[in-house]
Amino acid sequence: MNEYFGKNIRALRKNKNLTQEQFAEALGVSFQSVSRWENCVTYPDVELIPMIANYFNVTTDVLFGIPEENKKSEFRNLMKELRGLGEDETERALQIIRTVRAGYDLNDTFGKLCYSLLYSSAKKTPALTDELRRMSEAFFDGNPSAYEKTYALEHFAKLEDELFIPALLDRYASSNETTIDSLLYKRYLYRDDFEKAEVYRQRKIYKLIDELINGTTGWKDWRAPNDVGFAFWKNNLMLDFLHGLNKEIPTNENPISCGHKPDVFLEQRTFLGQLRTCYLATLGRIEEAYLTLEDTVSLMEQTFAMPDGAVLESKTPVLPTLELKIQKCKAAVYYSFNGGNEQHEVWGVHPSIVYERMTDDPKWAWYKPIRGDERFKDLADRVKKLAE
Repeated sequence: MNEYFGKNIRALRKNKNLTQEQFAEALGVSFQSVSRWENCVTYPDVELIPMIANYFNVTTDVLFGIPEENKKSEFRNLMKELRGLGEDETERALQIIRTVRAGYDLNDTFGKLCYSLLYSSAKKTPALTDELRRMSEAFFDGNPSAYEKTYALEHFAKLEDELFIPALLDRYASSNETTIDSLLYKRYLYRDDFEKAEVYRQRKIYKLIDELINGTTGWKDWRAPNDVGFAFWKNNLMLDFLHGLNKEIPTNENPISCGHKPDVFLEQRTFLGQLRTCYLATLGRIEEAYLTLEDTVSLMEQTFAMPDGAVLESKTPVLPTLELKIQKCKAAVYYSFNGGNEQHEVWGVHPSIVYERMTDDPKWAWYKPIRGDERFKDLADRVKKLAE
């Protein structure tokens, strides 16, 4: 037992002119308990140690009388011991966890504790997990740095019981759903649950692809805001990427869909198709613009002909089992991940927005070279009908 703890408790109590009975009453314990602490017979319950430190307005380091350098060294030794524990040494693992909880700043140690426990062979009993969960609440509800929070969350999410995972992510994870997918992927990979891990791997990749395409195809580009040639180059780059990903070859008649039915990249294809039409029209490549717009509108019409609840499938070997389920609502088609209800990301195609872009939206002025043409008006009317 730490010899400094009892001596420091006695010194702090006497400094406040308190008897053992008065101090015991303030904490809600017996004076015999205080006597045993001060005589280095026992420690207080782990929950009482922060209360004692707060009562005397000192840190737990002061209570234990551990110099900072010694404390860091001691913590490193505890983590090394924890990683080396065997399956039958759960009680020692529990002692180490309680020691860290009672005597160390969790902002600096909780993530490292979780990491060490991940690589320990000590059996993960309910008592051990419960103790770790109580520590996690104190840590996450405190004020950890962004780095320590991210580091700790990644490792604690691997250790937490399945029942508590939704609440953990809802309360402490970033609102960035890609981050949540990454955490769950790493969790199930660590637990050798490869079937679940694969689900979140594919979701993560899909959203990264969506972010790449939608994030690089904005109407304005900060480097060349009015350079249609540069914008068209970006459009070609994204379409080449999407077609290559799906192992498909575009044709003159089907430069967007490649002649295939709607798939999980429906929104990305229709958006790239609209942009491509604008760029081609502005560059004077009118016939190519119409072929592109016809393919894009046809893709939308095929989608709206699908029944509510239909599934958009993936053609790329990178996402072999990914499916997105369609839900029609208010002249729009929405779709989200099929087979999961813990996340609610939604993509969609909105004919009313597409129609507005084609006819009135000044941000889409590069449609102007073909807006007065009858063929363009017919295509716009087909989009308008989908919005009714």
